Amino acid sequence: MADQTADNKTAENKVSFKDTLNLPHTDFPIRANPQVDDPAMVARWEQEQLFSTSFDCNAGAQKYILHDGPPYANGHIHVGHAYGKILRDIVSKSQRMLGKHVPVTPGWDCHGLPIEFKVTQETPGMSPEQIKKASRIYAQKWIDIQRQEFKNLGVLMDWDRPYITMSSDYEASILQAFGMFVAGGYIERKNKTVPWCFSCQTVLALAEIEYQERKDPSTYVLFPLESKFFDHHPVLAHQPINFLVWTTTPWTLPLNRAVLIRPGARYVVLELLGKYIITAKQLADKVSALAEAEPKIIAEFSSDELVSFGAQAQHPFVDGLTVPVILDQSVLLEDGTACVHSAPGCGPEDYEVGVRNNLEIYSPLTPDGKYSADIAPRELEGMSITDGQIWVIKKLAEKDRLFFKTSIRHPYPHCWRCHNGLMFRATKQWFCDLERGDLRSKVLQAIDTIVTIPEKSSNSLKAVVEGRLEWCLSRQRVWGVPIPALLCIGCDHTYISQEFVESVASKVALQGIEYWDNVTVQELVPAGFKCPRCSGTEFKKETDILDVWFESGISHYAVLCKNKELGFPADLYLEGKDQHRGWFQSSLLTALVIEGVAPMKTIMTHGFTVDEKGRKMSKSVGNVVSPADMTKQLGTDGLRLWAVSIDCSGDAVISDVLIKNVAEVFRKIRNTSRFLLSNLYDFDIEKDAVSLKDMRLIDQYALQRLYEINEEIVQNYEDIDVTSIFHKLADYCATDLSSFYLDIVKDRLYVEKADGNARRSAQTACWYILDTLTKLTAPILSFTAEQVSDNYQKNKIKSIHLQQFAALNSPWKLIAAQEPTFDFARLANKGLRTVADRTQATLDEIQYVTQKHEQWELIKAMRSALLKAIEALREKGIIKHSLEVRMTIHLDDAQQQTLRSFFADLALHGQSIEEFFKEFLIVSQVVVVPSAAGLQPSESAGLAVLVEKAEGDKCPRCWQWEVTQDKDKLCARCQAIVR
Repeated sequence: MADQTADNKTAENKVSFKDTLNLPHTDFPIRANPQVDDPAMVARWEQEQLFSTSFDCNAGAQKYILHDGPPYANGHIHVGHAYGKILRDIVSKSQRMLGKHVPVTPGWDCHGLPIEFKVTQETPGMSPEQIKKASRIYAQKWIDIQRQEFKNLGVLMDWDRPYITMSSDYEASILQAFGMFVAGGYIERKNKTVPWCFSCQTVLALAEIEYQERKDPSTYVLFPLESKFFDHHPVLAHQPINFLVWTTTPWTLPLNRAVLIRPGARYVVLELLGKYIITAKQLADKVSALAEAEPKIIAEFSSDELVSFGAQAQHPFVDGLTVPVILDQSVLLEDGTACVHSAPGCGPEDYEVGVRNNLEIYSPLTPDGKYSADIAPRELEGMSITDGQIWVIKKLAEKDRLFFKTSIRHPYPHCWRCHNGLMFRATKQWFCDLERGDLRSKVLQAIDTIVTIPEKSSNSLKAVVEGRLEWCLSRQRVWGVPIPALLCIGCDHTYISQEFVESVASKVALQGIEYWDNVTVQELVPAGFKCPRCSGTEFKKETDILDVWFESGISHYAVLCKNKELGFPADLYLEGKDQHRGWFQSSLLTALVIEGVAPMKTIMTHGFTVDEKGRKMSKSVGNVVSPADMTKQLGTDGLRLWAVSIDCSGDAVISDVLIKNVAEVFRKIRNTSRFLLSNLYDFDIEKDAVSLKDMRLIDQYALQRLYEINEEIVQNYEDIDVTSIFHKLADYCATDLSSFYLDIVKDRLYVEKADGNARRSAQTACWYILDTLTKLTAPILSFTAEQVSDNYQKNKIKSIHLQQFAALNSPWKLIAAQEPTFDFARLANKGLRTVADRTQATLDEIQYVTQKHEQWELIKAMRSALLKAIEALREKGIIKHSLEVRMTIHLDDAQQQTLRSFFADLALHGQSIEEFFKEFLIVSQVVVVPSAAGLQPSESAGLAVLVEKAEGDKCPRCWQWEVTQDKDKLCARCQAIVR
């Protein structure tokens, strides 16, 4: 009991030195509260007019034009929208912080089927005028909603002045651009087979087609051969011989107009299942296996011989119809039978074959996917092609023309909007001829001049352009820009000219596209005009509208060229990889016609947003993640950080593992910033900064490392290599700062005299690190960076997003140059007079910097080895903390030679080798001895060490151990500060 009382008395008399320490303090919260802070920051930016001010920032400087691709004004933004918009915002913010003028005008795509489909669903039976009115209201509602959603993501654009494709000015620009195509002879209206959605009842662009796997019948059909080619064959003379044709779309067989075979190929007649069938020789085994019979070849012949003999084929069930047998290179010898059914009225490749061979483009199909009155057999009239599939199979079986039937799963074209399967049908459509004026070749040449990120993405863009001969520009809808043309009622001849289109455009600029609905044909037809083909005088207005890809594609003309605050061409177009088929391609095609050059200098593409299994986000799959969901988990800045964590050459994965990783990186960056802030509460960079020459060597090293990381990341921003920025920021905060520099200087910041050189030196380095880090993270962690800068920038007068990246010098180069001001953050002018002087100075600086790097690499390697030696003592339970350590070390001659100038610099800064290593290793006692006797070799070659328990007592103020006579056990350093 007496001993316990004595212990209590000692504890009561123990002096607390807490108030003498420089304990960290900051109002910056340890945890983010994005649900409250992020909306508050958006509101603040609104009040400060930052969205519009950013548009004019750095006006007069070099312009950087990022052209914002228009999202569709239909529904809340999804994570794909957020991903692309955040990337564009990061680029524009970083270019602005590089000192450029970056005016960004956002846009919206408003016309087209999805909106029309939605409003007509909600209110059936509306007139075209009513549909347009309802569509405008609907689109504007979603523009306003999406605008706020994008603002909530921290995206800085001129939101009050967007470009909107349904504005009368933009609609007029679309027509003006179309008129230029007409004048150039690119536009033609003709009957052609096109991809058609019978659910939406309109033609689709290539970019609007998506391939989905579906199950279809795999049918092998007999087309009887009509020819005397085999009349002299001993077995086949006067026998029924059939082409074996394979198809997965039996409903198209009524539209058959030819059988295609491969030129120059060997074909055979097989006897299978009691029938004589023709197939390619190299497919004979496959066909026989299908019939589960041994291949019995009766005859072999050349395809060219058969065709030259005038071979024809009977239609399998249309009585009296005989179709030609045609040689065509499109026939492949890998699958099927190499005898191909060709229906030019319902297949794009078949159409090309039909045109080349003067076949009938037969397409008795209605817009809603039924057989029309022209169909044969007539009993198909009015039947849907879906039911026709079953009818045809039954008819083939009835006629004994069905040789074999099974099913197959294969990719089939579907509508991107309704997700139903497509059909192909021949209709009168408006086309842009991509061969005119070598347009396609010019686009391909232009792609070679464009920087593409990733580099290999140019191949994808070229591939979609190379594969196109025409661009179907017409759509059979109401909500869109009309094709201003007149059609002769008598002969369907088309009247269109640039002058006519321009005259309509001038009225649309005043009244919108509704003008075309309201104007009469009499007002449009020139006086005394007659049809040049039939001399008719009665005309009707074209009712088709222009492809919305044409509308968005001409945004370079409507927005960049017509807005003097912007500029043409754009420095960057940035969108998802699907836009190779869409906006990128339509922009290139239209720009090469209108302006004669590509509308962009750089194209950056990113992947699709997918789940952890690699599946594309889809409502039908049920794996869609909204931006709101992600911001609940990560906060807005966390979502933005996720966007840069993704390598744009692959798809953007959203998974729990990745989200946790991003959250950890965000936490590390935020906590690093908070630590720096908390140790600068009494520091004013204008009054308290220590000059570079008076800073401790490790502080100089920290600034050198800061200079290097700043140079690297700024260059990454220049190169739009955002993923490298993510990794470098994460590594810098975790490795260079938290586990190295900040861990080392923590003692000085907390313990040393508040306004002494030792602490002020570390604070000076910390201020520059914080300022530089905050600016480097600002384009990405936009809200956090604004909050951090509020806390350290005294008398802050403008947003961090209107400031520039830190302009730093290499401290080691400044020291090598003996720059008198040692101004780390401002370019120095040495005033050297001659080229020889400047050259020698540069060589001296390079040599000095190289030497410094070599020394610090050695010192850091020594630190790693010595810390491992400490761990051995900790594992034995002799110590719990490195401050309990006394370390004796010996450096061999090679190490001492390498570090000779370093140790000399230490002496010049009033620091002994032992004092440096005490701080560097975070130990209490270090002794450097001239001999390795009694020491153990370390993992660092030439370095020997002995680790022991420190001598003396633990200082109650700094926790370092020292032999002391002080009544409170204070070490000598703390006595000097406190007493």
